[in-house]
Amino acid sequence: MDKYIQDIYLSNEELSRNRSKRILLCFCVDNSASMEVSGMMAQVNKGIDSFFRRTHGELLARDAADVCIVTFGDTVNLVCDFGSFDAACKRVLGHPIRATGTLTRLAEGVNYALDKLQAHQRELAEVGNNAYTPWLILLSDGFSTEPEDEVKKASKRVLDLVRADKLRTRCLGMGDGCESLKQFTITRVDRLERLSVIDFFNLVSRSVSQASKLIIENGQFDLSDQASS
Repeated sequence: MDKYIQDIYLSNEELSRNRSKRILLCFCVDNSASMEVSGMMAQVNKGIDSFFRRTHGELLARDAADVCIVTFGDTVNLVCDFGSFDAACKRVLGHPIRATGTLTRLAEGVNYALDKLQAHQRELAEVGNNAYTPWLILLSDGFSTEPEDEVKKASKRVLDLVRADKLRTRCLGMGDGCESLKQFTITRVDRLERLSVIDFFNLVSRSVSQASKLIIENGQFDLSDQASS
């Protein structure tokens, strides 16, 4: 069987088999060279590794977590797609994100991530599966290098979804030049120091674990700091 067709078949089978209420997480990660120079890329990779290992170790969390990782630098790339958490683990573990290039294509990365998210939501709807309000998590240490109107269009797309209660965002700034992230949240940009990057990913893992154990279907998946307490 052609690998592309086989991947589609396995994805559809997993969507139909796994009836857990999905926790949709899309990480949009800056992988420009400055992330490597500052040492933040290594911390992000450690955090992602910890998140996947911790979440994969819990059956309920593994079935509920539905994760996509997109990187943006000189180009926008898909690290892992929504769907089977086992498949995402195989794509991510042992294959750290590399930081290269001089550009920071934030708007392009966000638009690509939203396109992937909305396509997956349609797939879930087709098999009668439901999900919590999805989260878009942006991590960057620099300004976007794109024209300002592109950034504004992308931020409007995000904020329109947020205000319609169809999306939640968490923006994590890891450097002095993270002003562009302010346009993608209605709250604040959280500043992460080197060691707190892993703490944040552990917070995400704990939040997924807690939400996957909820019995009441109208509960909300929360990524606020209070969720870990």
